Amino acid sequence: MLENPSIVRLCFILLIGVSLLGCASEGTRPIDPSVDLSSPDGTRRAWAVQAVGGLGDPRYVPELIPMLDDDDETIRLQAHAVLKELTDFDTGYLPFADRAERSAHVQRWEAWWAEQSAGSAPAAVGSQP
Repeated sequence: MLENPSIVRLCFILLIGVSLLGCASEGTRPIDPSVDLSSPDGTRRAWAVQAVGGLGDPRYVPELIPMLDDDDETIRLQAHAVLKELTDFDTGYLPFADRAERSAHVQRWEAWWAEQSAGSAPAAVGSQP
């Protein structure tokens, strides 16, 4: 069962989400990806990435790409998993690589997304470099 990469990725994302449940304080406002993806609070950013993954909405791809270079390793890992799920694209990015390598992959992602956006992104999603 855990040999399927999609199942492993889903389990990992769910595990992160469950671990973050203890980080939320009672009475906080609901997560809004359009606001919280750029929040200075790492917990809110992590929740927002998870929310985007749940929504399956590719309009957040441009906001997720810079998160591949977030200071928080967990957010980088989540952002990468959600980006791959939303786009069926990958550059070989590794969330735990050094900053220079991560930055190079961010540039590749941005170039690829710009190319997709110039035409019709949904028709091109899934192409590899």
